[in-house]
This record gives sequence, C-alpha cells and structure tokens, in this order.
Amino acid sequence: MDELYLENIDELVADQNKIVTYKWLSHTLGVHVNLAKQMLYDYVTRKRKENGNAQVHVTYLVTGKCLQDGYPFHKVAVVKEEKLAATKSKLAEVASVHVYSIQKAALKDCAPLFNTDYDIIKNNLHNCNKFSAIQCPEAVPRSPEEISQLLKANAQPTGEANVTAKPAINGHIAAPAPKPTSKQPKGIMGMFSQQAVKQQETQKASIKVHNIHG
Repeated sequence: MDELYLENIDELVADQNKIVTYKWLSHTLGVHVNLAKQMLYDYVTRKRKENGNAQVHVTYLVTGKCLQDGYPFHKVAVVKEEKLAATKSKLAEVASVHVYSIQKAALKDCAPLFNTDYDIIKNNLHNCNKFSAIQCPEAVPRSPEEISQLLKANAQPTGEANVTAKPAINGHIAAPAPKPTSKQPKGIMGMFSQQAVKQQETQKASIKVHNIHG
C-alpha cells in the first residue's frame, strides 16, 4: 500500500478528526471503492501494530443470510467493532465483511456516517458510481436538450386538459353502461306486484275524491 495514502488517512483521522468512510475516501482520492476499503483496513492494522492503544474506532459492513421464523432473507448491517463477532454469529452464512469507516471518537449512532456519505455523493452526483464496484455502461445521463424534448412530448395540450378520458378495455374505448330499466317480475310475483300497483292507484284516487268533497 502506498505510504502517501496512509499518511493522508492518518492526517484526516488524527489531525482533522474526520469520519472517513470507504465511499468518502474513494471519491476524495479518486480510487476504486475496493481499494479504499483495503486502505482503511491496512491503516487500522498498521496503526494498532505501532501503538496498541491507538485511538481509532472502526465500523464494519456485514452482509449474509439470516433466518427469521423459518424464512431466509439477506441482511446488511453496519456495526461497531465490538459488536462484529456477535453480528456474524447470528448469520446462517456470512457473505462479506469489510471496514466501513474509521474515526477518532466512538459513534453513538449511524447518523454521522449517513451525513458523510450524503455530502460526498451530493457533491459528485453525476459521477457517484464512477468508482463503484457495480457498473452499467448503458446507464448514461440524459442531456438537458433530451430532457426538454421529453417534457414537451409528454406535455398535455391545454385544449384537452378538461376532457375526461373514457376507460379503455383491451385497447378499445368502453361503451357507456346501459341505464337500468325497471322490469316487472314474472309469474306469481308479477301478479302480486300488479295487484299492489292497482291498490295504490285506487287508494290515491279515493284520497283525491275525499279531498274534493271535504
């Protein structure tokens, strides 16, 4: 490992009291993420070899298979060094373990790690995967001209803004639903319903006659 890189890390951690994650180091030094992980590991190993009481705190990223209620799932966790062994023992199978960050002071939670990675990725948003282990050559950012053309193509004309589109079924516009029509029941029920209608009409007529003579 290049001595100059290790000296830079020592200055960041010991002198500037920086939280150095492998993502932050990768973008800052312009190196691949796997090399940044190795650099952090080498720094911690050498620092503790030189001084067993070196004030360096480490967090690790652990991934592996786990079982819960009989169902397997993949677990990803960022843990402190003192909890590394316990975390690994709970996994049915350990997939990977590597240094996530080093810092001079012990961390109370993961918020400082999130803020460190957020700031460096925000400042390198268009090149955030430049040094990543995962690459997709076909994922190319669109130019401002292409984005403008897409926005214009997808813009809805103002004259059709208030037009309510009819629902389509299998690519065809659905016909309007027929209005419900009242049908007289057949058979015995139909006879009773007709008698009930006649009785209602007779009652209405008698009421009208009564009102006239009253």
